[in-house]
Amino acid sequence: MSNRQKKPSTYYWLLLVTIVLLLFGSVMIFSASSVMAFSSEGDSYFYLKRQLIWVIVGLGSMGLLSKVDYRKLRKLAGPAIILSVVLLLLVLVPGLGKTAGGANRWIEIGEFGFQPSEFAKLAIILYVADLFARKKDEMGDLSQLIVPLSPILIVLALIFIEPHLGNTFLICVTIFAMIYLAGANFLHVIGVGAIGGILSFVAIFCTQYRRQRFLAFLDPWADPKSTGFHIIQSLLAFGSGGIRGLGLGMSHQKFFYLPAAHTDFIFAIIGEELGLIGTLFTIFVFILLAYLGFKVSLKCKDQFGKLLGSGIIFMIIFQAIVNMGAVTGILPITGVPMPLISFGGSALVFTLAGIGVLLNIASREGKIIKRRKPRDKDESDHKRRGDSGTHLSGTGVSRNFRVYRGSA
Repeated sequence: MSNRQKKPSTYYWLLLVTIVLLLFGSVMIFSASSVMAFSSEGDSYFYLKRQLIWVIVGLGSMGLLSKVDYRKLRKLAGPAIILSVVLLLLVLVPGLGKTAGGANRWIEIGEFGFQPSEFAKLAIILYVADLFARKKDEMGDLSQLIVPLSPILIVLALIFIEPHLGNTFLICVTIFAMIYLAGANFLHVIGVGAIGGILSFVAIFCTQYRRQRFLAFLDPWADPKSTGFHIIQSLLAFGSGGIRGLGLGMSHQKFFYLPAAHTDFIFAIIGEELGLIGTLFTIFVFILLAYLGFKVSLKCKDQFGKLLGSGIIFMIIFQAIVNMGAVTGILPITGVPMPLISFGGSALVFTLAGIGVLLNIASREGKIIKRRKPRDKDESDHKRRGDSGTHLSGTGVSRNFRVYRGSA
Protein backbone atom coordinates (compact mmCIF):
# COMPACT_ATOMS: atom_id res chain seq x y z
CA MET A 1 0.00 0.00 0.00
CA SER A 2 1.31 3.49 -0.80
CA ASN A 3 2.64 5.58 2.06
CA ARG A 4 1.14 8.73 0.55
CA GLN A 5 -1.85 9.91 2.50
CA LYS A 6 -4.94 11.04 0.65
CA LYS A 7 -5.58 14.75 1.09
CA PRO A 8 -8.91 15.79 2.66
CA SER A 9 -11.73 17.13 0.51
CA THR A 10 -11.30 20.66 1.90
CA TYR A 11 -7.86 20.77 0.25
CA TYR A 12 -9.33 20.17 -3.21
CA TRP A 13 -12.32 22.45 -2.64
CA LEU A 14 -10.02 25.27 -1.53
CA LEU A 15 -7.86 24.74 -4.60
CA LEU A 16 -10.92 24.64 -6.89
CA VAL A 17 -12.42 27.85 -5.50
CA THR A 18 -9.08 29.64 -5.91
CA ILE A 19 -8.79 28.53 -9.56
CA VAL A 20 -12.39 29.64 -10.24
CA LEU A 21 -11.65 33.12 -8.87
CA LEU A 22 -8.45 33.36 -10.93
CA LEU A 23 -10.21 32.35 -14.17
CA PHE A 24 -13.16 34.61 -13.49
CA GLY A 25 -10.83 37.49 -12.63
CA SER A 26 -8.78 37.03 -15.80
CA VAL A 27 -11.91 37.15 -17.97
CA MET A 28 -13.19 40.28 -16.21
CA ILE A 29 -9.79 42.00 -16.36
CA PHE A 30 -9.70 41.53 -20.13
CA SER A 31 -13.24 42.79 -20.49
CA ALA A 32 -12.69 45.82 -18.24
CA SER A 33 -9.27 46.82 -19.60
CA SER A 34 -9.45 46.06 -23.33
CA VAL A 35 -10.58 49.55 -24.38
CA MET A 36 -8.00 51.38 -22.27
CA ALA A 37 -5.26 48.91 -23.25
CA PHE A 38 -5.92 49.43 -26.96
CA SER A 39 -6.01 53.19 -26.53
CA SER A 40 -2.80 53.49 -24.49
CA GLU A 41 -0.76 50.48 -25.62
CA GLY A 42 -2.24 49.57 -29.00
CA ASP A 43 -2.95 46.05 -27.74
CA SER A 44 -6.33 45.08 -26.27
CA TYR A 45 -4.68 42.10 -24.55
CA PHE A 46 -1.92 44.14 -22.86
CA TYR A 47 -3.23 43.96 -19.28
CA LEU A 48 -4.48 40.39 -19.67
CA LYS A 49 -1.01 39.25 -20.77
CA ARG A 50 0.64 40.93 -17.79
CA GLN A 51 -1.94 39.48 -15.45
CA LEU A 52 -1.36 35.96 -16.77
CA ILE A 53 2.36 36.36 -16.07
CA TRP A 54 1.56 37.22 -12.45
CA VAL A 55 -0.91 34.33 -12.28
CA ILE A 56 1.86 31.91 -13.29
CA VAL A 57 4.25 33.42 -10.71
CA GLY A 58 1.52 33.35 -8.06
CA LEU A 59 0.58 29.75 -8.77
CA GLY A 60 4.27 28.88 -8.46
CA SER A 61 4.44 30.51 -5.02
CA MET A 62 1.20 28.78 -4.02
CA GLY A 63 2.47 25.40 -5.17
CA LEU A 64 5.78 25.85 -3.36
CA LEU A 65 4.25 26.89 -0.04
CA SER A 66 1.63 24.15 -0.25
CA LYS A 67 4.51 21.64 -0.13
CA VAL A 68 6.50 23.31 2.68
CA ASP A 69 5.47 22.34 6.20
CA TYR A 70 3.86 25.52 7.55
CA ARG A 71 5.52 24.94 10.95
CA LYS A 72 8.92 25.56 9.38
CA LEU A 73 7.79 29.09 8.49
CA ARG A 74 8.03 30.11 12.15
CA LYS A 75 11.78 30.51 11.73
CA LEU A 76 11.13 33.15 9.05
CA ALA A 77 8.79 35.34 11.13
CA GLY A 78 11.51 37.70 12.43
CA PRO A 79 13.53 37.90 9.19
CA ALA A 80 10.32 38.56 7.21
CA ILE A 81 9.52 41.59 9.37
CA ILE A 82 13.07 42.93 9.01
CA LEU A 83 12.87 42.47 5.23
CA SER A 84 9.50 44.26 5.21
CA VAL A 85 11.01 47.29 6.95
CA VAL A 86 13.94 47.38 4.50
CA LEU A 87 11.68 47.14 1.44
CA LEU A 88 9.27 49.77 2.76
CA LEU A 89 12.20 52.12 3.36
CA LEU A 90 13.45 51.53 -0.19
CA VAL A 91 10.09 52.71 -1.50
CA LEU A 92 10.85 56.14 -0.06
CA VAL A 93 14.25 56.39 -1.83
CA PRO A 94 14.02 58.84 -4.78
CA GLY A 95 14.70 57.14 -8.10
CA LEU A 96 14.02 53.67 -6.70
CA GLY A 97 10.51 54.07 -5.40
CA LYS A 98 7.79 54.68 -7.96
CA THR A 99 5.26 57.44 -7.36
CA ALA A 100 1.74 57.05 -8.75
CA GLY A 101 -1.41 58.87 -7.75
CA GLY A 102 0.51 60.85 -5.14
CA ALA A 103 1.65 57.71 -3.30
CA ASN A 104 5.03 55.97 -3.03
CA ARG A 105 4.01 52.33 -2.88
CA TRP A 106 6.08 50.56 -5.54
CA ILE A 107 9.63 49.55 -6.29
CA GLU A 108 10.28 49.41 -10.04
CA ILE A 109 11.89 46.21 -11.31
CA GLY A 110 12.30 46.61 -15.05
CA GLU A 111 8.86 46.94 -16.60
CA PHE A 112 7.17 45.58 -13.51
CA GLY A 113 6.41 47.12 -10.15
CA PHE A 114 6.68 45.46 -6.75
CA GLN A 115 4.55 46.62 -3.84
CA PRO A 116 6.31 45.89 -0.52
CA SER A 117 3.18 46.48 1.56
CA GLU A 118 1.66 43.32 0.06
CA PHE A 119 4.63 41.28 1.25
CA ALA A 120 4.44 43.06 4.61
CA LYS A 121 0.82 41.92 5.11
CA LEU A 122 1.80 38.28 4.88
CA ALA A 123 4.95 38.84 6.98
CA ILE A 124 2.91 40.49 9.75
CA ILE A 125 0.40 37.63 9.86
CA LEU A 126 3.29 35.16 10.14
CA TYR A 127 4.98 37.19 12.89
CA VAL A 128 1.79 37.71 14.89
CA ALA A 129 0.80 34.04 14.62
CA ASP A 130 4.22 32.97 15.93
CA LEU A 131 4.15 35.56 18.71
CA PHE A 132 0.65 34.73 19.94
CA ALA A 133 1.35 31.00 19.80
CA ARG A 134 4.40 31.48 22.02
CA LYS A 135 2.63 33.91 24.35
CA LYS A 136 -0.66 32.03 24.61
CA ASP A 137 -0.49 32.05 28.43
CA GLU A 138 -0.09 35.83 28.48
CA MET A 139 -2.96 36.75 26.14
CA GLY A 140 -5.11 37.83 29.07
CA ASP A 141 -2.79 40.81 29.65
CA LEU A 142 -2.23 42.71 26.42
CA SER A 143 0.29 45.00 28.12
CA GLN A 144 2.74 42.08 28.01
CA LEU A 145 2.58 42.15 24.21
CA ILE A 146 3.39 45.83 23.63
CA VAL A 147 7.15 45.35 23.34
CA PRO A 148 6.98 42.18 21.17
CA LEU A 149 4.50 43.95 18.86
CA SER A 150 6.69 47.06 18.44
CA PRO A 151 8.23 45.83 15.14
CA ILE A 152 4.69 45.64 13.75
CA LEU A 153 4.12 49.28 14.67
CA ILE A 154 7.21 50.26 12.65
CA VAL A 155 5.90 48.42 9.59
CA LEU A 156 2.44 49.97 9.98
CA ALA A 157 3.95 53.44 10.28
CA LEU A 158 5.93 52.98 7.06
CA ILE A 159 2.84 51.75 5.18
CA PHE A 160 0.83 54.65 6.54
CA ILE A 161 3.30 57.30 5.33
CA GLU A 162 3.44 55.89 1.75
CA PRO A 163 0.52 56.74 2.17
CA HIS A 164 -1.72 53.66 2.14
CA LEU A 165 -4.42 53.99 4.78
CA GLY A 166 -6.41 51.11 3.26
CA ASN A 167 -3.70 48.51 3.80
CA THR A 168 -2.90 49.94 7.23
CA PHE A 169 -6.55 49.53 8.21
CA LEU A 170 -6.72 45.98 6.81
CA ILE A 171 -3.64 44.89 8.77
CA CYS A 172 -4.89 46.42 12.03
CA VAL A 173 -8.29 44.73 11.79
CA THR A 174 -6.62 41.40 10.96
CA ILE A 175 -4.36 41.71 14.02
CA PHE A 176 -7.38 42.45 16.22
CA ALA A 177 -9.11 39.34 14.91
CA MET A 178 -6.01 37.24 15.58
CA ILE A 179 -5.72 38.68 19.10
CA TYR A 180 -9.27 37.59 19.83
CA LEU A 181 -8.76 34.11 18.35
CA ALA A 182 -5.59 33.74 20.42
CA GLY A 183 -7.65 34.03 23.61
CA ALA A 184 -7.40 37.69 24.58
CA ASN A 185 -10.07 39.29 26.73
CA PHE A 186 -12.89 40.51 24.47
CA LEU A 187 -13.20 43.82 26.33
CA HIS A 188 -9.48 44.44 25.85
CA VAL A 189 -9.87 43.84 22.11
CA ILE A 190 -12.82 46.26 21.97
CA GLY A 191 -10.78 48.86 23.85
CA VAL A 192 -7.83 48.58 21.49
CA GLY A 193 -10.22 48.64 18.51
CA ALA A 194 -11.85 51.83 19.81
CA ILE A 195 -8.46 53.51 20.11
CA GLY A 196 -7.64 52.38 16.56
CA GLY A 197 -10.94 53.78 15.30
CA ILE A 198 -10.26 57.16 16.88
CA LEU A 199 -6.77 57.25 15.35
CA SER A 200 -8.28 56.37 11.95
CA PHE A 201 -10.65 59.33 12.07
CA VAL A 202 -7.78 61.60 13.11
CA ALA A 203 -5.75 60.32 10.14
CA ILE A 204 -8.69 60.94 7.80
CA PHE A 205 -9.52 64.47 8.88
CA CYS A 206 -5.92 65.65 9.24
CA THR A 207 -5.26 65.13 5.54
CA GLN A 208 -7.19 67.08 2.91
CA TYR A 209 -7.55 64.39 0.23
CA ARG A 210 -8.66 61.77 2.79
CA ARG A 211 -11.14 64.21 4.25
CA GLN A 212 -12.53 64.93 0.77
CA ARG A 213 -12.86 61.19 0.04
CA PHE A 214 -14.72 60.65 3.29
CA LEU A 215 -17.10 63.55 2.64
CA ALA A 216 -17.65 62.24 -0.89
CA PHE A 217 -18.62 58.90 0.63
CA LEU A 218 -21.23 60.66 2.76
CA ASP A 219 -22.62 62.66 -0.20
CA PRO A 220 -21.01 61.96 -3.60
CA TRP A 221 -23.51 64.23 -5.40
CA ALA A 222 -22.18 67.27 -3.54
CA ASP A 223 -19.18 67.25 -5.91
CA PRO A 224 -20.14 64.97 -8.81
CA LYS A 225 -17.32 66.06 -11.16
CA SER A 226 -14.46 65.67 -8.69
CA THR A 227 -14.41 63.79 -5.38
CA GLY A 228 -17.76 62.10 -5.98
CA PHE A 229 -17.04 61.12 -9.60
CA HIS A 230 -15.71 57.62 -8.91
CA ILE A 231 -18.56 56.41 -6.77
CA ILE A 232 -21.24 57.99 -8.99
CA GLN A 233 -19.87 56.25 -12.09
CA SER A 234 -19.65 53.01 -10.15
CA LEU A 235 -23.27 53.24 -9.06
CA LEU A 236 -24.29 54.01 -12.64
CA ALA A 237 -22.56 50.81 -13.72
CA PHE A 238 -24.51 48.73 -11.20
CA GLY A 239 -27.75 50.45 -12.17
CA SER A 240 -27.17 49.85 -15.88
CA GLY A 241 -26.52 46.15 -15.30
CA GLY A 242 -29.82 45.41 -13.63
CA ILE A 243 -30.44 41.74 -12.86
CA ARG A 244 -28.94 40.02 -15.92
CA GLY A 245 -26.40 42.64 -17.00
CA LEU A 246 -25.61 44.10 -20.40
CA GLY A 247 -23.58 41.06 -21.42
CA LEU A 248 -19.92 40.13 -21.11
CA GLY A 249 -17.76 42.77 -22.82
CA MET A 250 -20.68 45.19 -23.26
CA SER A 251 -19.85 47.66 -20.47
CA HIS A 252 -20.32 51.37 -21.23
CA GLN A 253 -18.51 52.62 -18.15
CA LYS A 254 -15.17 51.12 -19.20
CA PHE A 255 -15.06 53.65 -22.06
CA PHE A 256 -13.12 56.09 -19.86
CA TYR A 257 -16.05 56.91 -17.59
CA LEU A 258 -15.12 54.69 -14.65
CA PRO A 259 -11.52 55.19 -13.45
CA ALA A 260 -9.54 52.09 -12.46
CA ALA A 261 -12.14 49.83 -14.07
CA HIS A 262 -9.81 46.80 -14.13
CA THR A 263 -8.35 47.34 -10.65
CA ASP A 264 -10.20 48.95 -7.74
CA PHE A 265 -13.60 49.14 -9.50
CA ILE A 266 -13.71 45.82 -11.31
CA PHE A 267 -16.66 44.77 -9.15
CA ALA A 268 -18.69 47.59 -10.76
CA ILE A 269 -17.88 46.19 -14.22
CA ILE A 270 -19.03 42.77 -13.03
CA GLY A 271 -22.30 44.36 -11.94
CA GLU A 272 -22.73 46.19 -15.24
CA GLU A 273 -21.90 43.30 -17.57
CA LEU A 274 -23.20 40.34 -15.54
CA GLY A 275 -25.80 42.12 -13.46
CA LEU A 276 -27.03 41.13 -10.02
CA ILE A 277 -26.46 37.50 -10.95
CA GLY A 278 -22.75 38.16 -11.52
CA THR A 279 -22.30 40.12 -8.30
CA LEU A 280 -24.11 37.46 -6.25
CA PHE A 281 -21.94 34.78 -7.86
CA THR A 282 -18.83 36.73 -6.83
CA ILE A 283 -20.08 37.13 -3.27
CA PHE A 284 -21.01 33.44 -3.07
CA VAL A 285 -17.56 32.30 -4.19
CA PHE A 286 -15.88 34.50 -1.56
CA ILE A 287 -18.26 33.16 1.11
CA LEU A 288 -17.30 29.64 0.06
CA LEU A 289 -13.62 30.59 0.21
CA ALA A 290 -14.13 32.02 3.71
CA TYR A 291 -15.94 28.88 4.88
CA LEU A 292 -13.22 26.58 3.58
CA GLY A 293 -10.39 28.76 4.86
CA PHE A 294 -11.76 29.05 8.38
CA LYS A 295 -12.71 25.37 8.43
CA VAL A 296 -9.14 24.40 7.58
CA SER A 297 -7.66 26.85 10.08
CA LEU A 298 -9.88 26.16 13.07
CA LYS A 299 -9.54 22.38 12.69
CA CYS A 300 -5.77 22.68 12.95
CA LYS A 301 -4.59 21.25 16.29
CA ASP A 302 -1.51 23.47 16.33
CA GLN A 303 -2.08 26.97 17.77
CA PHE A 304 0.41 28.52 15.35
CA GLY A 305 -1.29 26.91 12.34
CA LYS A 306 -4.72 27.92 13.59
CA LEU A 307 -3.70 31.58 13.96
CA LEU A 308 -1.67 31.67 10.74
CA GLY A 309 -4.46 30.21 8.61
CA SER A 310 -7.15 32.35 10.24
CA GLY A 311 -5.10 35.51 9.74
CA ILE A 312 -4.54 34.75 6.05
CA ILE A 313 -8.17 33.97 5.24
CA PHE A 314 -9.44 36.87 7.32
CA MET A 315 -7.15 39.28 5.45
CA ILE A 316 -8.36 38.02 2.06
CA ILE A 317 -12.05 38.09 2.93
CA PHE A 318 -11.96 41.41 4.73
CA GLN A 319 -10.14 42.94 1.76
CA ALA A 320 -12.91 41.67 -0.52
CA ILE A 321 -15.55 43.15 1.80
CA VAL A 322 -13.80 46.55 1.91
CA ASN A 323 -13.50 46.61 -1.89
CA MET A 324 -17.15 45.67 -2.43
CA GLY A 325 -18.24 48.19 0.19
CA ALA A 326 -16.28 51.02 -1.42
CA VAL A 327 -17.48 50.24 -4.95
CA THR A 328 -21.13 50.11 -3.85
CA GLY A 329 -20.90 53.26 -1.73
CA ILE A 330 -21.32 51.46 1.60
CA LEU A 331 -17.74 52.27 2.70
CA PRO A 332 -15.31 55.09 1.83
CA ILE A 333 -12.98 54.53 -1.13
CA THR A 334 -9.66 53.20 0.16
CA GLY A 335 -7.84 52.05 -2.97
CA VAL A 336 -8.01 48.39 -1.93
CA PRO A 337 -8.34 45.99 -4.92
CA MET A 338 -10.52 42.89 -5.11
CA PRO A 339 -8.32 39.90 -4.14
CA LEU A 340 -7.76 37.30 -6.89
CA ILE A 341 -9.97 39.23 -9.32
CA SER A 342 -8.54 42.75 -9.74
CA PHE A 343 -5.53 43.41 -11.96
CA GLY A 344 -2.32 43.54 -9.95
CA GLY A 345 0.96 41.70 -9.56
CA SER A 346 2.24 41.88 -5.98
CA ALA A 347 -1.22 41.57 -4.44
CA LEU A 348 -2.03 38.50 -6.52
CA VAL A 349 1.29 36.74 -5.90
CA PHE A 350 1.21 37.16 -2.12
CA THR A 351 -2.49 36.32 -1.89
CA LEU A 352 -1.80 33.06 -3.71
CA ALA A 353 1.24 32.48 -1.47
CA GLY A 354 -1.07 32.80 1.53
CA ILE A 355 -3.51 30.33 0.02
CA GLY A 356 -0.56 27.99 -0.51
CA VAL A 357 0.02 28.07 3.26
CA LEU A 358 -3.66 27.29 3.80
CA LEU A 359 -3.39 24.33 1.44
CA ASN A 360 -0.44 23.02 3.42
CA ILE A 361 -2.41 23.32 6.66
CA ALA A 362 -5.30 21.50 4.97
CA SER A 363 -3.01 18.71 3.76
CA ARG A 364 -1.88 18.07 7.34
CA GLU A 365 -5.47 17.27 8.24
CA GLY A 366 -5.32 14.18 6.04
CA LYS A 367 -2.18 12.72 7.57
CA ILE A 368 -2.86 10.04 10.14
CA ILE A 369 -0.11 9.02 12.54
CA LYS A 370 -0.17 5.25 12.86
CA ARG A 371 0.47 3.98 16.33
CA ARG A 372 0.96 0.38 17.45
CA LYS A 373 -2.01 -0.94 19.29
CA PRO A 374 -0.98 -1.59 22.90
CA ARG A 375 -0.95 -5.24 23.89
CA ASP A 376 -2.43 -6.69 27.03
CA LYS A 377 0.09 -6.98 29.81
CA ASP A 378 -0.19 -10.79 29.95
CA GLU A 379 0.33 -11.14 26.19
CA SER A 380 3.38 -8.91 26.31
CA ASP A 381 4.87 -10.92 29.16
CA HIS A 382 4.40 -14.24 27.37
CA LYS A 383 5.78 -12.92 24.08
CA ARG A 384 8.83 -11.70 25.91
CA ARG A 385 9.29 -15.20 27.40
CA GLY A 386 8.65 -16.90 24.03
CA ASP A 387 5.38 -18.58 25.14
CA SER A 388 2.81 -19.55 22.52
CA GLY A 389 -0.14 -18.34 24.53
CA THR A 390 -1.54 -21.79 25.42
CA HIS A 391 -1.43 -21.47 29.23
CA LEU A 392 -4.82 -21.39 30.88
CA SER A 393 -3.66 -18.92 33.45
CA GLY A 394 -1.98 -16.64 30.89
CA THR A 395 -2.60 -15.22 27.51
CA GLY A 396 -4.89 -17.93 26.17
CA VAL A 397 -7.73 -16.99 28.50
CA SER A 398 -7.09 -13.34 27.93
CA ARG A 399 -7.06 -13.82 24.14
CA ASN A 400 -10.23 -15.87 24.13
CA PHE A 401 -11.91 -13.24 26.22
CA ARG A 402 -10.90 -10.55 23.76
CA VAL A 403 -12.22 -12.52 20.81
CA TYR A 404 -15.47 -13.15 22.59
CA ARG A 405 -15.79 -9.52 23.63
CA GLY A 406 -14.95 -8.28 20.13
CA SER A 407 -17.63 -10.48 18.56
CA ALA A 408 -20.31 -9.51 21.03
